[in-house]
Amino acid sequence: MTITTPLTDSFSRRIEYLRISVTERCNLHCTYCHPQLADAPRSDQLTANDIYHIADAAVQLGMRRIRLTGGEPLLRTDIEEIVSRIRSLPGVEDLALTTNGQNLSVHAASLASAGLMRVNISLDSLDPDAYRSITGGGDVASVLRGIDAALDAQLDPVKINVVLSTPASLEDQNLDPFIDLTKNRIVHVRFIEAMPICGHASFLPARSILDRLAEFGPLSAVPGPDGGGPAAYYQREESQGTIGVITPITDPFCARCNRLRVTARGEIIPCLFSPSGVSLLQALKADDPLADIQRLLQRAAKAKPRRYGDVAHQSGISAMHIIGG
Repeated sequence: MTITTPLTDSFSRRIEYLRISVTERCNLHCTYCHPQLADAPRSDQLTANDIYHIADAAVQLGMRRIRLTGGEPLLRTDIEEIVSRIRSLPGVEDLALTTNGQNLSVHAASLASAGLMRVNISLDSLDPDAYRSITGGGDVASVLRGIDAALDAQLDPVKINVVLSTPASLEDQNLDPFIDLTKNRIVHVRFIEAMPICGHASFLPARSILDRLAEFGPLSAVPGPDGGGPAAYYQREESQGTIGVITPITDPFCARCNRLRVTARGEIIPCLFSPSGVSLLQALKADDPLADIQRLLQRAAKAKPRRYGDVAHQSGISAMHIIGG
């Protein structure tokens, strides 16, 4: 029998958002994510059918928002099929994808046609040399082409994720290009505090970026582009886009956490810092896996801690390219 009770955790938080990692592979090796390229496709990587069944079970539990992550999702040759099948599910209100943008200019139009609604693009610097160093050889021009292609394909909103690592990075960071990026494009640049899981002993408070931005003129607080999420957004009077900050360290938003993650290895991760998860692999082998997947999603939801600090000290936390961000 299909379970239809809305998904909640042990602290009465409604769980409505599922992030599914579709691959561990990546064509970059960013310093804070994984120091080397991920291996070739694993034999236990989720298939398009697996991803569809997981999404179907989640949606029937009231999970309305789904994001495809990685690794780099656009390395999957069936990514448009995955998007199309998920979008066909009744009840999906938001379908998004996170990408490093290297191949986005090639895929933006076909992803939009398949049903993708919005996209987040990782872009930690607009300086070509700095970007190449951070990403292990990435091409910032390719990302910029991808941003424009996403806007042309009417993916909305288009968000730019900038991970802040150390105080030195603020001193070195040239903010002019990010301001220019939001001036004539409806894009939303979010500066994100690096979590300890990213491998940094220190971090840069995201709100310190606002002090730097204030040097360029006044900022006004504005509503977020999608009405949800943990970012606080600001806008300059002459800009079409916005600047946002995400503060998991200085101002944790655990009390509002509404998400679960599924890794490309088929494991549900209750919290970014959970030392272990709930495996879906056996359930996915069933002829009709829906009810089994739903029970496992419920189990994982009940395993969510009140706050990430309750489990952050434990060993066994997976790398970002495995968890899926």
